[in-house]
Amino acid sequence: MDIRTLVDIAIEEDPRAPCLWVPSEAWPEFCSAIRQRPNLIGAVIYRNKTVRDGGPATDIVTGSQQGWRA
Repeated sequence: MDIRTLVDIAIEEDPRAPCLWVPSEAWPEFCSAIRQRPNLIGAVIYRNKTVRDGGPATDIVTGSQQGWRA
């Protein structure tokens, strides 16, 4: 599965999340797939979501998964 498909799945699984983080390794491929370049703060808007580079060796994470406590 390509990164754009994985991002689409993440958005569909958590439609209320305002943002999404993509692994650094897949970030250039994702930006190419959606034909956008990051803005000055390093984000792109895709399907009404703010999408950012999430750092190396991370999973695709939605905004609502940030800050969860066990």
